[in-house]
Amino acid sequence: MTDNAPTFLERKLGPFRLRVWGLVLNFAANVAALYGLTQYLNDGGGLGFLVPGALITLAMIILLSKPA
Repeated sequence: MTDNAPTFLERKLGPFRLRVWGLVLNFAANVAALYGLTQYLNDGGGLGFLVPGALITLAMIILLSKPA
């Protein structure tokens, strides 16, 4: 693989690059994590949203932080 080869995240999928789709997924995971956190703080539930949302957010941060 050469140095100027496009990375996996720079490939297009539909109208956007994979990096943009990752950011959309990150936003949705943030919404889920924050919703789960509010439910957890209100009545002790919401871990079904909090844990997966936080894990997906962490995975997207690690994946998307690779420079182009």
